Amino acid sequence: MQANNTDIAVSLLLTCCLALSLDSCQSFSWHLAASKKGDTVELCLSNGNECPQHGGVSPSSITVYRWDNMHDNELVWDAEPENSLTEGTISGIVTYGVAPKDWINKLTPAAVVCGKAYLVNPGAHYFALKCDGTIVLFDDPHLEEFFSGRMHPQNRTK
Repeated sequence: MQANNTDIAVSLLLTCCLALSLDSCQSFSWHLAASKKGDTVELCLSNGNECPQHGGVSPSSITVYRWDNMHDNELVWDAEPENSLTEGTISGIVTYGVAPKDWINKLTPAAVVCGKAYLVNPGAHYFALKCDGTIVLFDDPHLEEFFSGRMHPQNRTK
């Protein structure tokens, strides 16, 4: 009977550890909004439907990759908190290439170029500045549509 109770206790302990582990691994669903601001793009990152999100957001970093076509991409912006131990909260409104307050740019950001797709992390969503001045937002399955010119009008934003 002693071995049976020990097996049950160990099994219960492992189950609780697994549940806690899975709970801590849950990621937020990131959303992206974007608008053209002068020569650059203003991004809004949120974990909810409203942007900016009440209370702000706490990403561990912001990275942006420029996709020149379906196969070629390059890191063009990388920003992180000055003190990684106290990441803090930002409003979620970020001008592309300008590190939020108390953050640093890890590389000099490249200018936004029309006709290219930009993958924003956190969230893994794309924005693109079309050469007519409009901004489009899309996710990975629509990257090919963007480069082929078949982007559906519902993905457009100003």
